[in-house]
Amino acid sequence: MRFASRALACLALLPACGSQAETQPLVVDPLPARRGRTSSRVASASAPASALRAPDEPAPVPDPEAARLFLERYLLPPLPLRTDVRPSRVLVLALDGSVRGETAGMSAEGPRLGATLAEGQRASVPVSFSAGACLTVVAQGGLGVVELDLFLTTGEPGPVRIVAQDARAGPTAVIGGEHDCFTFLEPFSGHLSVFMREGSGLVLVQPFRPVTRER
Repeated sequence: MRFASRALACLALLPACGSQAETQPLVVDPLPARRGRTSSRVASASAPASALRAPDEPAPVPDPEAARLFLERYLLPPLPLRTDVRPSRVLVLALDGSVRGETAGMSAEGPRLGATLAEGQRASVPVSFSAGACLTVVAQGGLGVVELDLFLTTGEPGPVRIVAQDARAGPTAVIGGEHDCFTFLEPFSGHLSVFMREGSGLVLVQPFRPVTRER
């Protein structure tokens, strides 16, 4: 699993998403609403062995309102996710705490990214993964962030499709967390986006990969 080479080399200089998407329709792919469900087109959500959830308790379901608002504002130019942000110590500690609870047995994939967002704004970075790659992403909002969402999308410059989103409430957002990861069934090229659904402030984003699955 690897970020696109230009994403790692020039994150601070990333352009906004292509303007060609402005004339394209926006759609949502079927999302894996429960552990073990798969999207036959792009990816699957592996079943996490969570110590925080009873074995017979269903996994959280992504909020359809989050996807609706994200797509409603998708044509607005995004901000880049950058490496040169300067978070407070409190925010760094909050991210570290979220990471410890979500990424056991994983290592960071690339640098920590960040952006300061107003309500309704998103920040994104292009990503690409090979078939079989497994991804966990943790996003943590700082002071003033009320509701944060993470999305993986593909399809530009054609129809934009959501292939994964977090199902958490509050200033922490996770894709493929709780000691497991989001597995791609075929090669993927698209964008990782963090969306400020409610509130405003600095957001940190960190992707991870399982150490045991490295080739």
